[in-house]
Amino acid sequence: MVQQASKNRALTLCLIVAVCLAALTGCTPRTAVSLQVLSARSGGSVATATATFTGTSGTTVLEAGTAGVIAGQVEVDRTQLTVEATGYKAVSLSVDDLQRLPPTVTLAPLFLGTGTVTAGGQPLAGATVTVWNLVVTTGSDGSFAIEGLAEGSYTGRVTRPGFADATFEMKVGSTAPSVQIALQEGKLLNLVSPARLPSYVIAASYRRTLKAQDHSFDGQVVRSGENLLITSGDPLYPSSSLMLRGGVGYVLENGTYVAKGDTAAAAARILRQTCEDLLMLPTTFSGRFFTIEKRAQAETLLGQPCELWGMSGRFLFEGESVTATATVAVGTRDSLAGVPVRIVFNAQSAAFFDFVYDAKVEIVSIDQSSVSARFPVP
Repeated sequence: MVQQASKNRALTLCLIVAVCLAALTGCTPRTAVSLQVLSARSGGSVATATATFTGTSGTTVLEAGTAGVIAGQVEVDRTQLTVEATGYKAVSLSVDDLQRLPPTVTLAPLFLGTGTVTAGGQPLAGATVTVWNLVVTTGSDGSFAIEGLAEGSYTGRVTRPGFADATFEMKVGSTAPSVQIALQEGKLLNLVSPARLPSYVIAASYRRTLKAQDHSFDGQVVRSGENLLITSGDPLYPSSSLMLRGGVGYVLENGTYVAKGDTAAAAARILRQTCEDLLMLPTTFSGRFFTIEKRAQAETLLGQPCELWGMSGRFLFEGESVTATATVAVGTRDSLAGVPVRIVFNAQSAAFFDFVYDAKVEIVSIDQSSVSARFPVP
């Protein structure tokens, strides 16, 4: 009996010491917890959820991982659990035993951002819709619904291979309307290079400003077979002129063309290529970032009706966002079929005058006899 009483006193003393040590150190025994937070609407995980465990000694907050799983160590005296996430109705639970938490907690969305994506007036399935950091895919009817957003206004983006990207504005709230987004096919103009023409006269005017550095050209490019004439200023009284004739390069000096060899020939070829490339610029636009639309009206150029096309979009230039627009007139008959006859182009960055590119390039003649007459005999 004496021995048993002694053992009981020793055990009681150990318990008292343990309780005192816990009180002195501020430690409360912990246990491992784990639960998954799911959407009551879609059944998907809610990766932005947090769980707050509250007890007599304070609170513990755990955050969900990418799969919506909340896991960690929690003090055993926590008796109240609150699970919440942006855009969802919070759920509170009384906890008797942390080791017997429910495996899942479902949260109901407070709001839905809804819309429909179409192309050519028909629903477009499989389009990716991104709002904030949330991504969904349109269904067979082109519709989508995004949950997990607080009430407010958002900018979204829709992408799908084969179509130009589109941005949209969406309001989220109890009375917010559904949005309608129409995608344009990401097609490019099927243009034919003006280099196929035996002769032409191109009037070109372009100016580029990049980081306060200007480069410009205002003149004509005359081509007849392999012969080239590049003039700036008035075509009849040019301020400068380069000529490539019979493989020899010439420069206009004091009203007379003087042979300058390969240097003048190379400069003439570069300017000719630049102007032809400007006319072909619409074929280099990415269909993912630019929309293209055929205008209802046509225009008569070089004696034939030309189709008019409008293009607009954005691209990155040296890390800056640049907006660009272009109007292109395309020939429809004979040697001009598919040839860009005129392009008016503008591009500029959001930074004030950091990057500006304005150009107007037009084929003004394809008459071989008049073109040939432009080449003087040196």
